[in-house]
Amino acid sequence: MSVSDLAPLPDGRLVRAVTLRGGGLRATVLTFGAIVRDLRLEGEDQPLVLGCADPAAYLDCAQHMGAIVGRFANRIGGAGFELDGRRHDTDPNFLGRHTLHGGTEGAGGQVWAIEDAAPDRVTMGLLLADGHMGFPGNLTIRATIAVQDRALAIEMQARTDAATPCSLAHHGYFALDPGGDIRDQHLWIDADSYLPVDGDLIPLPGIAPVEGTDFDFRSPRPIGAAGYDHNFCLSRSAVPLRPVARLTGRSGWA
Repeated sequence: MSVSDLAPLPDGRLVRAVTLRGGGLRATVLTFGAIVRDLRLEGEDQPLVLGCADPAAYLDCAQHMGAIVGRFANRIGGAGFELDGRRHDTDPNFLGRHTLHGGTEGAGGQVWAIEDAAPDRVTMGLLLADGHMGFPGNLTIRATIAVQDRALAIEMQARTDAATPCSLAHHGYFALDPGGDIRDQHLWIDADSYLPVDGDLIPLPGIAPVEGTDFDFRSPRPIGAAGYDHNFCLSRSAVPLRPVARLTGRSGWA
């Protein structure tokens, strides 16, 4: 494990890069957004994720590439919600009328603190204050990113001192074939339903079956068959942990 200082962001914030090695993998994680900037098999030059060499490039990246997003991943229609009888107006950073991934200055746009590190893992922390982007409660987030057993493992935890929506997600873009083209990669998802969305990509009430739609990945098929920006419903009740998705490139890497 090594830690290096990168060029400051245009606003002066300092960003560090942590290089991890273990389980046949090496990864580079930035303190900006807890971004997984690079992931490779040891001895291979081909990156397995998309990333930017210059940290400042992520400031203009609307795709939230490689970051941990929150405090609420996905979209909040109308940029606001009611909780315990009170209206909370959140940052309208999507189409000027909805909130996406926690707002303009969500977790993916913050510089995280390194709390602990080892050769194959790093733990980073972040505090989103009460009222940040319109959300209630001081939310303390910890994320441990590790490379082990030829896998990238990410564990996220959050604590709050007040009721608040919280939904964290790693927003990585995996590219398992040379050149970064993902359309021929085969995807399997163990989901029999999904959330339909409206024209603004806001989830509609209720769920819909994947049967007979472009969202049916219960058997592996090329991801490039159609466009997707939807939530897949993995179960309708609490169930034991199980494999739920697998992406395989032409190379056979998965």
